[in-house]
Amino acid sequence: MRRIHWMIGFILITALSAGFIFMIFQSQEVSPVIYEGKAKLVIGDQQIEEEPWIRYSDDILYMPYDIVSNHISKDIILSKDQKRVYVPLRDTKAELEDEELTGFVKENDIQVNIPTRIEEGTVFIPLTLLKEMLGIQIRYIEEAATVIIDPVSIVKNEGEIKENRVGIKEKPSSLGFSKAELRLGDRVAVLGEVNDWYRIRSNTGDLGYIEKKNIEVLVPAEQPMMQMNTKRVLENQGSKKINVAWEYVHEKSPNIGAESRIQSLDVVVPTWFSVADESGIVMNKGDRRYVNEAHKKGYKVWGLVDNGFDPKRTSKILEDPLKRKKVIGQLLLYASIYNLDGINIDFENIYYKDKDALVAFVKELRYYTNKQNIILSMDVTVPSSSEQWSKVYDRKALSEHVDYIAVMTYDEHWATSPISGSVASMPWVERGIIRSMENIPSEKLFLGLPFYTRVWKEYKNENGKLKVESKAVSMVRAKEIIDEKNAAVIWNEELGQYYAQYEEEGATYKIWLEDSKSIALKTTLVEKYGLAGTASWRRGFERQDVWIVLDEMIKRGKKYHELSFKDN
Repeated sequence: MRRIHWMIGFILITALSAGFIFMIFQSQEVSPVIYEGKAKLVIGDQQIEEEPWIRYSDDILYMPYDIVSNHISKDIILSKDQKRVYVPLRDTKAELEDEELTGFVKENDIQVNIPTRIEEGTVFIPLTLLKEMLGIQIRYIEEAATVIIDPVSIVKNEGEIKENRVGIKEKPSSLGFSKAELRLGDRVAVLGEVNDWYRIRSNTGDLGYIEKKNIEVLVPAEQPMMQMNTKRVLENQGSKKINVAWEYVHEKSPNIGAESRIQSLDVVVPTWFSVADESGIVMNKGDRRYVNEAHKKGYKVWGLVDNGFDPKRTSKILEDPLKRKKVIGQLLLYASIYNLDGINIDFENIYYKDKDALVAFVKELRYYTNKQNIILSMDVTVPSSSEQWSKVYDRKALSEHVDYIAVMTYDEHWATSPISGSVASMPWVERGIIRSMENIPSEKLFLGLPFYTRVWKEYKNENGKLKVESKAVSMVRAKEIIDEKNAAVIWNEELGQYYAQYEEEGATYKIWLEDSKSIALKTTLVEKYGLAGTASWRRGFERQDVWIVLDEMIKRGKKYHELSFKDN
């Protein structure tokens, strides 16, 4: 996704002082680390001699890669940079949301990659996320710092202790001390037998022998289900407007659980997935903890997949039906692994000849996301004459196969623009929406909002030629620069935003500001044209009063003229 300061006036300030801010930014929620340290590890009927260092947090068990590779699965492959493991699914017992999805993944020889975490030189794998794919069950006993892992391919009997105070022996003999004690009604796993003794495993992972007379062997437990996720329940949005914000993720997702809830925000879209090469590998930066914490706050999570903005690579994928299936299969698996509510397609810079193939890809993906009951959305540029950046989108056909389309009504003047100017002036944004509506139903269309601006530098080189450079900055940083340079700020009524300019070392610096007032003005287009809501690039670049504006206008139905603003 391509990608200031003034205060809201008397009306909003009064609301804030009355406690309104509590409704916009609710209390912080942080997931604690339940356990971090050495743990006893029991795999099936064997206790691993070494006690590995584990981390158990937010219901996810992190296990050292070497332990997993040596004792659980030799098929997983650690990348050269150690930042991810590759998991082949040829013989997996994992099941997706329905039988057809499962068959699709297995038939197309899909492989996924999962991010690792490296701490003090040790590579940890989020084993919980892999358990269905590896065909294992995991149980963590907190009070005993013990992890029990069972391959589902091994059928175990369960037994119930018939007597009180039954000792577990090291060997099948009544001689010697008991290593642990069981009580009446305790359940154990029956692993084998030697004469009058059963080899058992207690619920706390103790291995040993007890006499047959002290236990009643029950019928074998049913084969556990290896279903990764269940079909989501789709909410009927009706005429409800929603606010979406992209979350740029370089490598590691932010700890969203430590942040206050934003009442006006409905959907976060982390930039987690990217088609990495011409073979169709989708690189994954997903984070289950992020999804869990977002859900706790009431946010939906749509995972973004991009094409690396590489037209050659994209063409190789789109023109090959088998490679399209490979990409789709990976996305379906990631949606299940991370419990996503949606997929957001951000394919940009595509050869015009691939226009129809792009529609075919989206149509195929839609067929399978429907079986997961997850939202499918897509990002498109403002209509223009550029074949690779605009005309390649068959907006009418694409809109038939997605739930929403976000129109990126920003970068009117882009990073390498030959002239300086606004990122998103009001007239340009409105024209872009009007032209987009010629092919996209308004109820599926998101208004793109910029939470950033550009600082433009104009100067003459040694030949006297005017040179133009730019740097993207957040709303907060833009305001800091203006204050540092003591630059005058004026409101430009025609463009619908503030403008600032200053001179330094023979160069002229220009900033067309984005702030709550300019965002509020653009947001009037949502009601004016009956749009689905807003989509903002990107979360973390905004000033907090922007969320108040979006709450007032999108959620509470206030008009622009009902808000009061102070000048910058």
